[in-house]
Amino acid sequence: MKNVWKIAIAGVLAVVLSACGNAAAKGNLTAQEVFEKAKVAASELQSVHTTVAFEDFWQTSAPMARMSTKYDFISDATLHPETFKQRLLVSSSDQEKWEANVYKMNDRIFIEKDSTKTLDELTSGTLSEMFGIMVEQMNPTLNLSFFDTFADDFELEPIDYGYNLRLSMSREQYEEFQKLVSGLDDISGEYAFINKFDIVIGIDINTFYTTDFKLVLDTTTYSTTELNGNSKRTKQTMTAVYSKYDHVEPIKLPVNVVDAAAQ
Repeated sequence: MKNVWKIAIAGVLAVVLSACGNAAAKGNLTAQEVFEKAKVAASELQSVHTTVAFEDFWQTSAPMARMSTKYDFISDATLHPETFKQRLLVSSSDQEKWEANVYKMNDRIFIEKDSTKTLDELTSGTLSEMFGIMVEQMNPTLNLSFFDTFADDFELEPIDYGYNLRLSMSREQYEEFQKLVSGLDDISGEYAFINKFDIVIGIDINTFYTTDFKLVLDTTTYSTTELNGNSKRTKQTMTAVYSKYDHVEPIKLPVNVVDAAAQ
């Protein structure tokens, strides 16, 4: 009986020490150190499974118009070199739902809509051509280097499995973000009220791989060059979940994609 109690107590101590070790690890790192470790881990990642949801809504006041669109991606990817196959579902307020397969091979991206069965190439070689730059930055993995400008602004939140890197942007930070997204150095033609702009990046405590990403944006923008009374309300929610690190099966692309990528 004494041996049983000794084993039980040893087990409890092991759990406690493990928890203390994790707590110590969390307590000894800054947000910036976690960010840098996550970038190193991302550069070494070989394959990943990804789910992405992007909801985009905008409304203008003069003339009155509105649009909402949702994109859902499910992806398996190998990363060196980057090759992926994705399933895409698009629903919009002004058109019927449509679905497609998206492929990347040899730095070329192809899309095949279910409705046409025609393989078309995105001439830019990036997902941003159809879905915007943020979808490109978070799919199939999160490009942490895109956020280098804000590396010193992240706040660290310890969580059960690791860390959250949190950032609530001010209007000045939003303007810097817009420059990154638009590729422009000057966006002085508009003024934005930031109702909400939050970013959360989840990081695994053991591997420092990115586990999830969420961006919530709500802004009202006014033109500073045209006095037409127009404003634009924009709401966007982007979420991504990353899993199966380095355990994705080898990517097998359809013959027509392989042939097209070889040309």
